[in-house]
Amino acid sequence: MDCAETDHNEYYWIMHGIFIVSLPIYSIAIIALLQTKSPYFEKYKLFLIWHTSTNLLAELLNSWFLIPVVHVNLPILRFTGILSHWGFSGLFQFFVIGTMIYLTAYSVLEMFMFRFRASLFNYKSTYFYIYLKANIYLFRFAMLCFLTLNICTYSFAIDQQTVNKYSLSLKFPDAPSIILCYTVIASAPFADPATMFNVLIWLSVVIVTLTSTIATTVYLQRNLRENEHYSETVVRMHKMLLITLSIQTAIHGIMLGIPNALFIFAAFFGVRHESVAKLSFIFLTTHGLASTIAMVVLTKPIKIAAMELFKCRSGDKVVETDNRRMSRKL
Repeated sequence: MDCAETDHNEYYWIMHGIFIVSLPIYSIAIIALLQTKSPYFEKYKLFLIWHTSTNLLAELLNSWFLIPVVHVNLPILRFTGILSHWGFSGLFQFFVIGTMIYLTAYSVLEMFMFRFRASLFNYKSTYFYIYLKANIYLFRFAMLCFLTLNICTYSFAIDQQTVNKYSLSLKFPDAPSIILCYTVIASAPFADPATMFNVLIWLSVVIVTLTSTIATTVYLQRNLRENEHYSETVVRMHKMLLITLSIQTAIHGIMLGIPNALFIFAAFFGVRHESVAKLSFIFLTTHGLASTIAMVVLTKPIKIAAMELFKCRSGDKVVETDNRRMSRKL
């Protein structure tokens, strides 16, 4: 029994092909961010580079090193990528994919906090600032608990996984023998305290990220126009950046939030439809690509820098002039 075996069907070729197609797009986006000269973007672009790099790393891991698959009606997750062929356990790979999801969500939170501070002159005097700070500290605490407790209880969790798998094999006698593989992680939240802890952390992260981003978008849309300390041009630019970030977050909410909700559901009740699970993993893998494309297309300074990469030397003066105009507007 090969615990890392795959059928190499269309799902695997899609997962592999996604990264091959998206790598040039990520590269262009990061180079364009580095070359963006607008003084307003000097700090904000660092957040965007961090977020884009995190998405790139997550896509690389998911499409080549992890490649998670499910088995219908069973609350299990099996990893079939490079890490499985290297002998890493399913539990370790679950920690990897969980960490990448949390880092992606955290980068979104930090970007929204930066946009909030940059958009309002008197942001420190608002109660909403306290709310956002509390959510960020709560998120950091959740990540610290996730990493610390899982590292400290890894041996216990490995033993508990063995118990979970054997219990499932007895409960589902017709289940394939692969259920007992080291590359499999079996969810038993009501019997396994480690699983229950991770599911609760997972749920709290989803709720904090979703509520914070939506609330910040609504708050800024209502209050940005009333900020008299900025000129009309600067307020208009803030609105443009807020719309761009909101669209990116909507992409994350649909392509990352919905799959996460389905995964939490599957942890308790198992997987009902394999096609839905595969589509969720594909969405989970491509959410960063869609967000990166939206960032480049909708953010004018980044779009100009990206277009500059494809222009010949004869067009350099035109691009430079556009950049100077944008810098004056910012």
